[in-house]
Amino acid sequence: MKYVNGFFRLIIRENGVYAHIFPEKPGGKKISVQEFAAYLEACGVQDYDLTDLNRRIGLVKEECDVYISSAVIPEVDEKMNIRVTEDKMMAVVRFYPPSKNGKLLTEQDIRSELKKNRITYGISDRYIKAYLMGRQFCRDIPIAKGKPVVPGQDARVSYHFATNPVSKPKLLEDGSVDFHELNMFTNVKKGDLLAELIPDVPGQNGMDIYGNVIKAPNVRKEMLRYGRNISVSDDKLRIYSDVDGDVRLEGDTVFVSNTYQVAADVDASTGDIHYDGNVVVSGSVRSGFCVEAAGDIEVNGAVEGATLIAGGNIVLKRGVQGMQKASLQAGGDIVTKFIENSKARAGHTINTGFALHSELVAHDSVIVSGKKGFLIGGTISAGSVIEASVLGNKMNTATTLKVGVEPEVLEHFKELSALIKESQEKMLEQQQILDTLRKKIAEGRKLLPNQLTMAKEANENLKTLEQELDRESSEYMTLKDEIENHKGGKVIVHSSVYPGVSIYISNRFYPVKSVQSMCQFRLEGADVVFAPI
Repeated sequence: MKYVNGFFRLIIRENGVYAHIFPEKPGGKKISVQEFAAYLEACGVQDYDLTDLNRRIGLVKEECDVYISSAVIPEVDEKMNIRVTEDKMMAVVRFYPPSKNGKLLTEQDIRSELKKNRITYGISDRYIKAYLMGRQFCRDIPIAKGKPVVPGQDARVSYHFATNPVSKPKLLEDGSVDFHELNMFTNVKKGDLLAELIPDVPGQNGMDIYGNVIKAPNVRKEMLRYGRNISVSDDKLRIYSDVDGDVRLEGDTVFVSNTYQVAADVDASTGDIHYDGNVVVSGSVRSGFCVEAAGDIEVNGAVEGATLIAGGNIVLKRGVQGMQKASLQAGGDIVTKFIENSKARAGHTINTGFALHSELVAHDSVIVSGKKGFLIGGTISAGSVIEASVLGNKMNTATTLKVGVEPEVLEHFKELSALIKESQEKMLEQQQILDTLRKKIAEGRKLLPNQLTMAKEANENLKTLEQELDRESSEYMTLKDEIENHKGGKVIVHSSVYPGVSIYISNRFYPVKSVQSMCQFRLEGADVVFAPI
């Protein structure tokens, strides 16, 4: 008989139970005494010395008979033990030989035992037949395997242009900043491929050994989203530019716009400018006038007490002398040579050569670079970093810096967490009402009119609560990302910081009381700390 793992066969005699021991072959596994003991108990043999049995089996080197117990039991037929993996995707069987005069299992016996254990899918005919042709006892045999899920692929959009162009002025060797070569726009030509949709690939369902379907995860659908001046291919998988212009991505929507050129100043001769694209002003923007663009705004001259509103970036080749009237608002970056007596708010970064008595707010960072690089007076707020050569001055001019997440944002984040929990509890209440009424219907009981009304109201309430929960969860995740991105806010000083400067990092206050040089301020634990660069 060919075998590898060690195994045992019971011999029933008049004076008790013996076991014929087959020691393992090279590469095989030894007999497990724990397994043998469990088998003996299943056969009704209990009166034996387990310690002595363990010792004697350990000494066996060749086939031999070992006395087990004086118990008197009937002949034992061949047995099979089925073990199912935790994920229900595989059944492993171990066979145990019959006693000397016991019966062997037939193919029908094996299949009946599998059916008895509800195993119906993925049964290996090949392994069953192979076992019957050459029985291997005390050996794991994978007799049934489920069909694994084949994951699908989410749809995605591949963009053929820079979706996040960098707006950064060039620092010259003498320490000054060149604001002329900013390359703020991503140019496209008519007919250029802008983006293409890679369609989703559905997954394939799996099945466990009990015949239960395991559903493949849903794949995410996508579609090309685009504005004007763009055409789509017949198969809806590609989009192209219809014009020469510049392209940008806002959220998940592609826009192509032409650029409106203002030949001279924005003043009484032009009136206010409102344009659904980019605006380039060759001259200056005079006090009291407004330039509003869905895209970027570029001004080659000066900006006085004017208003500039851009969905994208604002680039001022000279700067802004605001006279406490100027207001700059950009969805992207603000890049300018200087800012005086003005208000400026950027969705990303404010980058300026110097700033005086102004109110600056940037979602990401405020960078004061260049030869002067000073920031004096006013209030400056940034989500992540404020960086300058000089903060404040020798006259101790009051200058306030704020970095990190605003307290109002943190409070709203906590409120959303409570609202989400409340919505989930309300949904559970409505679902329990529906489940109770559905159970009555399943039992064949007719619902009363007031119960039908209750079911309808519960279903409508559940839909409303689901919509509210989706909105609250979306806003919660957006704020969570913002808090995570801005929790490491800091202030960097490359030259000097003077008394009169007040620093707030995530609502923690640090008053500068003495002149400090080449340093940074950051939050450690609950305190703002000072450290060298």
